Amino acid sequence: MSKNKIFRSLLIIFAFFIYKYQKYIYAYGFFGKANWNNLNELISLSIVVFTGIVLALTVNYVIHKKISFTELGLKTGFWKGLLWGFVFTLPMFIGLPILVDFKLNFSFEIIYKALFLAGFGEEFVFRAFLFGLLFYYAGWGFLPAGIFTGLFFGAGHLYQAENISSAIGIFLFTTGASLGFAWFYYAWKSLWMVVFLHGFMDLAWDMSINDELASNVLGSPWVNIFRFSTL
Repeated sequence: MSKNKIFRSLLIIFAFFIYKYQKYIYAYGFFGKANWNNLNELISLSIVVFTGIVLALTVNYVIHKKISFTELGLKTGFWKGLLWGFVFTLPMFIGLPILVDFKLNFSFEIIYKALFLAGFGEEFVFRAFLFGLLFYYAGWGFLPAGIFTGLFFGAGHLYQAENISSAIGIFLFTTGASLGFAWFYYAWKSLWMVVFLHGFMDLAWDMSINDELASNVLGSPWVNIFRFSTL
């Protein structure tokens, strides 16, 4: 690996770690721990996402000497991603409401968290920023970049675990999902496809799922039938 690619790799990883642990920077350096912890969840999560966007654009500028969303997969494919992301998630939008007798939760908060914070925010940071820049511009192969990204994506969902066995299951499931979304990003040549696929999947899940059906991301047999039909 050339010195230039090593520099890019270190820069991308360093910036990602700032994103990963920024809550401590905000809690202890700007807001104060109590004020940060007392922020509305939508506000604190939005700050985290916007910080990730700024970091990704900054790294992209250092690498390409320009501020551009092109290298982050956002230049083309918005309407195509919106259309097919919705079409592919129809099994979840149809099946999950049936499982809960159409007793749905639907609010601005649920839409915002699913489509922007999870759909756009997570895909932009994990797929476009970390995986995409390492794979396309730092010389990493698909599997090294995908697995490296997946480890952090999987670890980020461990808060849902209730015990060791569920922690292992959640980690393996979400790490595998991260690799799958990385492949979708590569195959479709656009981040918008995975943004809307992820966002609509989360929206269908959040408006339908309750603790009786699924206590964490692992789901239940019927839930996973509809989820894997989508994928």
